Amino acid sequence: TALVHQRLADAGLASRPGFSPRAPSVFAEADRRHVVSATLSAAVFPFIPKPAIAADVISIPASTSRLGGKLEAFSDVAKGYSIYRPSAWNKFDASPGEYDVKFQDVVGMTEQVIVSSSPVSSGKGLDALGSAADLGAKVSKLRDLSLVSTSEMIVGDVPLYTVELAGSGGHELLGFAVSKGKLWRITCKTAASRWPKNEEMFRTVIASFQPRIL
Repeated sequence: TALVHQRLADAGLASRPGFSPRAPSVFAEADRRHVVSATLSAAVFPFIPKPAIAADVISIPASTSRLGGKLEAFSDVAKGYSIYRPSAWNKFDASPGEYDVKFQDVVGMTEQVIVSSSPVSSGKGLDALGSAADLGAKVSKLRDLSLVSTSEMIVGDVPLYTVELAGSGGHELLGFAVSKGKLWRITCKTAASRWPKNEEMFRTVIASFQPRIL
């Protein structure tokens, strides 16, 4: 905590109540509560080094930030979910067994945001997958990418895991949630060289997901 306040002080921000560096609509409430866990540092304060594996669970409101026009609201009434999508990207309708919807950059064809879902047994929750760290280790092996970080949070009232992976094949940020008898997965992909440009947008996209129509 002392390190966080010192870094805010160095940046001249410690005295500003409700300060949120990039997406205030997502994180102002968390900042007001002085939630300064390693997980929040990874997702909110990019100037604070993020840990390899984050274990603390935080609670934040679902994001409604458009990031200055980079994102726009999207809802699928039939599937029953809402998310903020990259506004200038192409939209691809469902491919059964592969994804529910895909958004892809017009120029950078490797840059994608994908929402997919699959049924889970009745009564099963996100914890049936183990911890975020457990899930991250499994996913990294399947993707043949290195595990960079994980986090566990509650977005709105929905428990959600994030898993960040990186390697020669690219850089990915994945979000997982269980609701309405489904496992939801939000996959954000980009080339490794484009990660710094897309990280904030990807984290905001995942923090905007809600398994209901808003």
